[in-house]
Amino acid sequence: MKEDNDNVLDGLKETDESTLDKKSARKMVWRTRLSIGFTVIRTLVIIFLLYAAYMIPVNMYYDMSGKQAGFDRLVTTLVETRHPGVEVDYMHGSSAEINPFLTQSTSLKLYRNVGEWDVVVGEVEAKKRLFGKVNVKMNFDNEYLNGNDIKAFAIPPKLLDRDPANIESGSKDMLKDQIAKIDDGHVAQVQFSVKKVMKPKAMLEALEGYDVRVFRMPVYGGELTEFDITNYGSGQTRLAQSFLLRPQVVYDDNNRHSSSVSSLSNVTLERSKEQFYKDIEWLINNGNYNDRNIDQKRLNYIREHGMQVYGAVVTGPIREIEKLMEEEQFYQFRLGGIEVWNWYEG
Repeated sequence: MKEDNDNVLDGLKETDESTLDKKSARKMVWRTRLSIGFTVIRTLVIIFLLYAAYMIPVNMYYDMSGKQAGFDRLVTTLVETRHPGVEVDYMHGSSAEINPFLTQSTSLKLYRNVGEWDVVVGEVEAKKRLFGKVNVKMNFDNEYLNGNDIKAFAIPPKLLDRDPANIESGSKDMLKDQIAKIDDGHVAQVQFSVKKVMKPKAMLEALEGYDVRVFRMPVYGGELTEFDITNYGSGQTRLAQSFLLRPQVVYDDNNRHSSSVSSLSNVTLERSKEQFYKDIEWLINNGNYNDRNIDQKRLNYIREHGMQVYGAVVTGPIREIEKLMEEEQFYQFRLGGIEVWNWYEG
């Protein structure tokens, strides 16, 4: 009987010891988990503090040095000096950002001038890695397939030793039929080419009799005659991308927008021409982008031969656009957009 009691006591002791061992093991597991958790939290806090200690001065320098606004200026100038019919919304401050790897990126609204309205048509996204070239992507909010595609201007046929009399007018005739069916209560944006190069002032004089505003003029920079460049078209017509003369946009020493004019006119033309040379020089000197070498050749050609234009982007009442299409020297019309009446007469 005594032996049985002893065995029972021994069994209870073993059970108690086993229970204590399990409790100790659980406590040890929780201590280990808590220790690992606190270590992870401390590590994350340290990483965050190091990241903040690194990024705060980087962002402060990026802003205060003018490089942030400079990247937006770079993208804006690239778009507005070579893509007709669209402008960049630079009036709402800088949107450029920089990441820990010093990659710069920005996203800016694109719009078209149609009458008095600035009609949003999409956005431009740009990115530049530390030692890479800037990559610009235009994203349009197309209502129709190919509805917002950007068209180049036609190089004047005489520059290419071709006969202007053989210029095809099919696209112009088709657009005239379309516009004739639109009632008077509309305004439109349109771009067109001219069969011969002329001075910017002469281009404005050719448009003086029409109730339209001028926003862009393609500046001939030796494309297809002085150097090869990608071109499009067939027959007598060759389309190529050139620099565009835009209304004056002034920046301060930190590349922030300072002032601007709304359109090209006899009052703003000379200031806009002066700013054109400043913008292109700044672009070449400060931007790492495709075709920079070609841009230098273009600028050299323009300086040597003077500024010559061969088209325009304009907006105005639909009936004024219709009148423009009767001009024999204007051709290769492209409709940029149509809106209901929003025009200040007089």
